This record gives sequence, C-alpha cells and structure tokens, in this order.
Amino acid sequence: MPMALPRELSAEEKAEFRAKGFQRFELWLPDLRDPTVREQALAEANRMAFADEEDDVMEWIDSLQKDMWDHEPGEGGQ
Repeated sequence: MPMALPRELSAEEKAEFRAKGFQRFELWLPDLRDPTVREQALAEANRMAFADEEDDVMEWIDSLQKDMWDHEPGEGGQ
C-alpha cells in the first residue's frame, strides 16, 4: 500500500503552531522503497558494521603517518 503525502496545514493550524513556538521544517530522506536506494543503504550499513574488521586499512594508515608528527614543535622531534 503506497504511503500518501501528509495534508497541508490550514493557515489557522500554522498560526497555532507558530504561537506555540514551533517552526516549519522540511526533511528529505532516502526513499527505501526504491530497490536501488535500499541496496545502496544496506551496502553502506554493512561497510560501517564491519569497518573494525578492516585491520589492513588501519595498518596502512598507521604506516603513512608513523613519523608525521616527529618534526612538529612541541612533539618528541624538537
């Protein structure tokens, strides 16, 4: 069953919300009903979930920056 869009508020309803200190806010989210979007979201979630298992990536990053700070003032190098 497709979801319907929410109805627009009347001018009176909008005024009532503003009087209570609310403001209108529009938020766009990925449409998970779209199989392509759903597949991409799942792939990204899996990458995040298993990121800690990517030890070789962290070792590579560590090897690139191992002596990056050695020549900075206030660090061990000077």
